Amino acid sequence: MIIETAIALIFIFAILIMFHELGHYSAARLVGMRVEEFAFGFGPKLLTLFKRGDTEYTIHPYPLGGFVKIAGMEPGEEDIPDGFQAQAIWKRALVIFAGPFASFVLAVIVFIVMGLFWGFPTGTTENRIAMVSPKTEAHRIGLRAGDRIVSINGVKIASGKDMTGLIHDNPGEQLTLTVKRNDHTLTKKASPSWNIYYLGAAWSFAQGKNGTVEYVAEKSAAAKAGIKKNDKIVGVNGKNTKSGSDFVSAIETSGDKPVSIIFKRGRKTINITARPNTEWVEFGGAHWVFPGGIADKVSKGSQFKYADMLTSIAGKKIKTGDDMLKVLRKNKSMRMSAQIERDGEKKRIVLHPYLVEYQAVKHGVYTAIGLLGFMPEQTLVKTGFVDSIKKGLLITKGMAEQLIDTLTSSRIKEEVGGPLMIAKVTASSVARGIYPVMSLLGGLSLSLAFINLIPIPVVDGGHLVILAVEAIRCKRLTREQMQVITLIGMAILGVIFVTVIWSDLFKISQGLVPQ
Repeated sequence: MIIETAIALIFIFAILIMFHELGHYSAARLVGMRVEEFAFGFGPKLLTLFKRGDTEYTIHPYPLGGFVKIAGMEPGEEDIPDGFQAQAIWKRALVIFAGPFASFVLAVIVFIVMGLFWGFPTGTTENRIAMVSPKTEAHRIGLRAGDRIVSINGVKIASGKDMTGLIHDNPGEQLTLTVKRNDHTLTKKASPSWNIYYLGAAWSFAQGKNGTVEYVAEKSAAAKAGIKKNDKIVGVNGKNTKSGSDFVSAIETSGDKPVSIIFKRGRKTINITARPNTEWVEFGGAHWVFPGGIADKVSKGSQFKYADMLTSIAGKKIKTGDDMLKVLRKNKSMRMSAQIERDGEKKRIVLHPYLVEYQAVKHGVYTAIGLLGFMPEQTLVKTGFVDSIKKGLLITKGMAEQLIDTLTSSRIKEEVGGPLMIAKVTASSVARGIYPVMSLLGGLSLSLAFINLIPIPVVDGGHLVILAVEAIRCKRLTREQMQVITLIGMAILGVIFVTVIWSDLFKISQGLVPQ
């Protein structure tokens, strides 16, 4: 696996950097700049493949990328007619911007090609592990990406649905897993941790006896009561809560009445009171969970599908489980239409009559499931050329928005990794197959595009800022000024590099890296 990971890393870095440099090269040739060398790899020149025009195409010994040498790049070389510094500002800016743009284009191409050759996730899952979250039960028992669970408690597992169903239905119970890893069969014993969805918040008991708030939905009962992420449960309605089963027992006793919860926030002890929301409703052969109105379970013969998002029933918007119950209880007809979102598209479904009493529709104020702490692999389905383009662009757009959000938020320390983290993620991707490796390539290329546009001297974004300053001043910066700026840029990059490496080492040593 080490050799395969090394080959994958060389492949990824080589493609990333070469495509980025190809952007600079193509733009330079387009605007009439002389390119002296297009190099594959780094280090001293090994050999010249060939020479075309003024450009030498060379090979260097370290195969982790390459570089483009454009004539007249240094400040003070304005006297070279076909050099970089002799050109108009817009031409120099175009050449600089072309690198990040090429990285963005590579990401789009990768995601489109993935749909054509391997497919896109369908929402259905396999009994194979895609990722193991750190400090979870799955991590504790040594599960890894690429493992396939073939049986649980002696029951054969044929699909992801079978696998997750048994795990979800047995929170707190010990399970015996039979796992296939390459050519080996392993036996693992694990107890799924309690994960409870209540008051519009997710409460996890994966990290110990005290439940921790992992997520709070906007405008939910939990949010209105002041509950925040990382709050830890102490007690419910005056009784201590030492496990997920204690929490569930207290919730069931309270029902839909207001509930009093004591929790810890740092060193503070806080007491809040909140009225529960409807967390789930069974209707039309589907189990709908809120917030979101997502179908997480669908019966055979239902017109709905797994992961459908319910937006309205009988023309009434559905934002909460209580909204849904209100509409269903007022309905006098056995026929009605529902508006859903499926795979990014809106659909209207005319429901067949169901022999169900709307007044007694099943619902609940909480959902409790067991989780081991891994993400199952999704089934892939190939698509046609047009659909691959559409979905490839949607994936790029979604990842770009997520990346921008991460780079501009306080989560950047937790979610951004350096070369060591990339190596760890690559190893997990290799264990799963070529599709995850290609997905990693696309994601890293997109990251390279945006990170290179950050206005730090030395990188492309910094050069663009310098050109903007030149355009405003109508005057170039002096050689001495450029040297100072370059030194500042190198210092900033040095600090960032050391910080990222230290962060990577800390995460790896503390077991905070997904497997």
